[in-house]
Amino acid sequence: MPPLLVEDTPQQHAERLGNLLERCADAILLIRDGRIVGCNQAAGEMFSPAGSHLEGHTLDEVVNASEDGIPSPIALAYCPATMHRTLQLADGSPIDAEVTVSPYIDVTVSDGRLLVIRDVSARKRIAATLLQQDKYIRLITDTVPALIAYVDNEECYRFVNAAYQQWFGRPRNEIVGRKVCDVLGTAYPAAKPFIAQALKGQPVHFELALDSVAGERHVMVVYSPDLQADGRVAGFSAMATDITDRRDHEQALRAQERQLRLITEALPVFIAQCDRDYRLTFVNKTYADRFGFHPKEIVGKRIPEIVGDEAFSTVRQYIDAALRGQPQEHEVNVPLPNGGNQFMQMMYVPDFDEEGNVRGLLAAISDITRLRDTEEQLQRRELEFKTLVENSPDIISRIDRKMRHLYVNPAVTKLAALPPEAYIGKTKAELGLPETVVRAWDEAAYAAFDTGTEQRLDFDLEIEGQIHYFSGRIVPEVDRWGQIDSVIAIAYDVTSRARMEKERDELLARERSARIQAETAAKARDEFLAIVSHELRAPLNGIQSWAHVLENYVQDVVTVPLAQRALQGIKTGVNQQVRLIEDLLDVTRMMSGKFRLMKQPLALLPALQAAVNSVRAMATSKKISLSCNYRITSEQIEGDADRVQQIFWNLLSNAIKFTPEGGHVWLTASIAGEQICVTVRDDGAGISPAFLPHLFNRFSQEDTSSTRDHSGLGLGLFLVRHLVEMHNGQVKADSEGEGKGTTFSVYFKLRPRTEQYLTVGPAEPASNMPLPSLEGRCVLLIDDQAEARESLTVVLSAAGADVFAAATAGEAIEWLSGLAPDRYPDVLISDIAMPGEDGYAVLRRIRAWQAPNGSTPLQRLPALALTAFAEREDRIRALTAGFQMHVTKPVAPEELIIVIDTMAARD
Repeated sequence: MPPLLVEDTPQQHAERLGNLLERCADAILLIRDGRIVGCNQAAGEMFSPAGSHLEGHTLDEVVNASEDGIPSPIALAYCPATMHRTLQLADGSPIDAEVTVSPYIDVTVSDGRLLVIRDVSARKRIAATLLQQDKYIRLITDTVPALIAYVDNEECYRFVNAAYQQWFGRPRNEIVGRKVCDVLGTAYPAAKPFIAQALKGQPVHFELALDSVAGERHVMVVYSPDLQADGRVAGFSAMATDITDRRDHEQALRAQERQLRLITEALPVFIAQCDRDYRLTFVNKTYADRFGFHPKEIVGKRIPEIVGDEAFSTVRQYIDAALRGQPQEHEVNVPLPNGGNQFMQMMYVPDFDEEGNVRGLLAAISDITRLRDTEEQLQRRELEFKTLVENSPDIISRIDRKMRHLYVNPAVTKLAALPPEAYIGKTKAELGLPETVVRAWDEAAYAAFDTGTEQRLDFDLEIEGQIHYFSGRIVPEVDRWGQIDSVIAIAYDVTSRARMEKERDELLARERSARIQAETAAKARDEFLAIVSHELRAPLNGIQSWAHVLENYVQDVVTVPLAQRALQGIKTGVNQQVRLIEDLLDVTRMMSGKFRLMKQPLALLPALQAAVNSVRAMATSKKISLSCNYRITSEQIEGDADRVQQIFWNLLSNAIKFTPEGGHVWLTASIAGEQICVTVRDDGAGISPAFLPHLFNRFSQEDTSSTRDHSGLGLGLFLVRHLVEMHNGQVKADSEGEGKGTTFSVYFKLRPRTEQYLTVGPAEPASNMPLPSLEGRCVLLIDDQAEARESLTVVLSAAGADVFAAATAGEAIEWLSGLAPDRYPDVLISDIAMPGEDGYAVLRRIRAWQAPNGSTPLQRLPALALTAFAEREDRIRALTAGFQMHVTKPVAPEELIIVIDTMAARD
């Protein structure tokens, strides 16, 4: 507990106060009635000369006061008051003083003043110094392009330089005092962790993307903590340097470096850099791969360690020359570490430092081994090509745009009696070549220059009195820039070929003429056979019709065997004549290539049975036994039913014809692997071995004398062979000789069965079927032949039809004009080949005929073409022209009656 203070006596208090005043460094003056009545020691030291006293003097006598160099006495009237004056000390030196005037209360007077004078010169000097330093600092910070600031521990700005206001576009007084987050904006979250570190006393260095009036920029930021003596952090100084340009430049440099590295890595060139001690400082990947290293493994090693001592000794002289500052470029045959040699093109470039001294070299090395090999091959090929060109019989030359010769081979002497060297630099016109030759060459060359494409060249030239023909090509020579400065001309003597072509053309002309003649003859033959067929069929139709009439009108034909035999003979003769005409036409079609098959899946058994039934009467008439052995049922082939039946009709009728009465004919059908085999065997006349190879030839007959036993044209077996082959089959004949019979074997390829075909027996003969009646039917018959009209009229009338026969369409139309509507014809039968108007025109006129009331009642009249034209094309043409049916002459009367009944019923 502190000791208790003992209250001083007035005297003691006065003494203590006096001591305090004497110790005070400020000058203290007591003034009463305008004069100094007391002062302390400090006042005496300031204003009193040595040994003098201040008491009794006025203030102005003691204190010389001025303000800004102007005398300004201290006013005592205004108090209390504080003022600043410049005072002159006793030694004459001035001081800056702070003068305080206070009232001094005394019992005797009321105007007492206490004057305190404090020397503030040192403080002002320090303040001025600090102010000047502050100006210097502000000038420096404002001059520095970096952003400089001081932030207190409340994250408020206390100082910013001019760069801050330029960066943010705000005056600094709007920044100082504001929070950092308000100024940095969106950049604050990124800077916040670093601000926290700085306020913990840790220096911070980081990069930041900061928005400015010029846009986003990148800055390098440094925070330096302001540590106080007691360890507290008062804040931190911040300096941000704009590194955007430097950063972009660095990125560009890095990109260039990457590009350069990519280029060096991609180049097929060995690139390396070494120092003066042959130590490698850089190699590209190509260099490292060549020696089996990674680039990082090579850097730092000396060249001999990589390429080997032998290779290094080979190139060392060039490396040393480059290290002396002399660029080098050489092609060197370098031995390899693993054996062998390679040609290298080496380029050494000295690497100079800033002072111009060689510090190393850069090497670019290319492997030109293949290039050297290629050059050698090109040289050999060029030599070979030159040898070929120089010895070629063709005229070869190079010509420029002015038609001057740049090169000619020795063969050019064919054009004129001039040596090759005479052509160089001259045109053909200047050399005096014929105008036709010059024009041909120049036109082709100009065209090649203009179009850039190869041109043809043809000309002729008289040499030693004979015309020689030349042909050739003008080929443009295009350089690497696509320009054409010259052309290659190649001309060769084609005289022999031209003569051969002329002879060939003459042969072709003769062949063409012969072919035209042959085609004309073939056409004439076809037309002749068609006419013959027509002219033979037409009378046969009458014969067959009259035979039918006789058969129906002669009452005792059945009871009179001779009459029956006569009618049978007429029918047989007609059928044989029709078969002969059909065979002739088939042979003609085969020879002209017009024969066609209508192939479809076909069960063979019904076709065989139909063929057997068609010849059974013939066999019976000769008392020949016809035996059949069918070992097939529904097996199928690809074939034309009519033609397959024709094959076996020909074979069977042939066997019957050459078999004597009482003989035998056998037909057998069986499966033979993937084929169906049908054999027709007889025990008749047989075939001699000498004639057997010619059996299937056209018009081939073993006995051609006028006393031969059998008739015929020799076409049946020819047709058999061709028909079988057109079915992709095979036929062969065997005979042990004359009088020992013959066997014919036919093979057809068996068709895989996809449908079930029923086996049907032979059709019932038409003669056994009751004929329909044509009672009530009106038939219009148009035929230019009176015999045909009469016979058909009798036949159809006997069947009950009402027939009107006309020779022309005009007669028919005249007849139609007089008919009542209910008497119009039900069917039209018309011949095709008629004078004036053919059957097609007749059909058109009849159907277009108009009745008196203007109608066309016969527009849909059923029409039957009854004609001797039997070709497939004739049938198609008739059906296309509008006929419903096409029937070939001679037609069986029974068949005709059935067809008419069917057509009339359909109508």
